[in-house]
Amino acid sequence: MTEIHAQLEPTFSILAQGIRDLSFENQPGFGLTIDEQPEINIDIQADGKKIDDETYEVMLMINVEAKQEDKTLFLIELQYMGLCQIENIPAEMLPGLLMIQTPTLLFPYARQIISEVTSNAGFPPLFLQPVDFAALYNNQQPDIGVVGNA
Repeated sequence: MTEIHAQLEPTFSILAQGIRDLSFENQPGFGLTIDEQPEINIDIQADGKKIDDETYEVMLMINVEAKQEDKTLFLIELQYMGLCQIENIPAEMLPGLLMIQTPTLLFPYARQIISEVTSNAGFPPLFLQPVDFAALYNNQQPDIGVVGNA
């Protein structure tokens, strides 16, 4: 009976993670002196999809644009992915695991890549602030039960 019970234990593991796509565009000449703090626009999204019965892919998409006086200094587009194995997890828990917990585990690695890329390009390293993936996930969900609000 213990063997049957062990087979039904929920399991979650990240099998692999890494850069799916990375693009950095350094717009001005290299070594340009920046006199004031640039305006930084950051867009972070997460997406998950089923690969097979127990394997899922979770993708973090981070886009950064730095501007100064309407001139773009640099652009970063990073797609950082994790390949997860998930077994015996109730279906109602799966979205939270894929869209909140897994991006939370992947984010520090993506954050480090952004920091290193900006530093290696001659800019001060860009340290992204921690992200509340639960709030991000909840903001992406449609409002259910709210009818007729304008």
